[in-house]
Amino acid sequence: MLMFLISAFSCDSCEDDIDWNKLPAETHEGKNNMGCYVNGNLWAAYNNKSPFFVSDVWATITKEDNNIKLLMGATRRDSDTGIGFRILNPKENETLTISRIIFGLLENDTCSDVYDNCGSIFITKLDTIKNIVSGRFSFTLKCKDSISVVNVTDGRFDISLFKEY
Repeated sequence: MLMFLISAFSCDSCEDDIDWNKLPAETHEGKNNMGCYVNGNLWAAYNNKSPFFVSDVWATITKEDNNIKLLMGATRRDSDTGIGFRILNPKENETLTISRIIFGLLENDTCSDVYDNCGSIFITKLDTIKNIVSGRFSFTLKCKDSISVVNVTDGRFDISLFKEY
């Protein structure tokens, strides 16, 4: 029992098969991963299996008034970086505008802010029975400082979906 507790609390991301040097595979299984290139540099997050029950990759779908909202995000604790999206009325196999991006993927907080109605997302799977959402995204942000530009390309995600309705 003692060995179990020691290993559980010392494990931050216990996935031995994660290759941090490449994007997560494009899957449709709810594997809880997200990755992209930020100005050509790889950024990826995988579900944390720590005992603290705070998921590093998440997605939830809610109903509010006449809209369905898909909210999803991912963080990297080792670099204190992350990203979040809001998509209104998500649909499979259709290119949609990302209605809100909460951006924080650069370690020096460059361009960290909230951006509305920019970028595109293509949902390849939205299964509210098996609770899976997967797809691709990309966007270019003109940062609030009016000088910097961030290009996010080849984004992909495969996340277990939590329904709030």
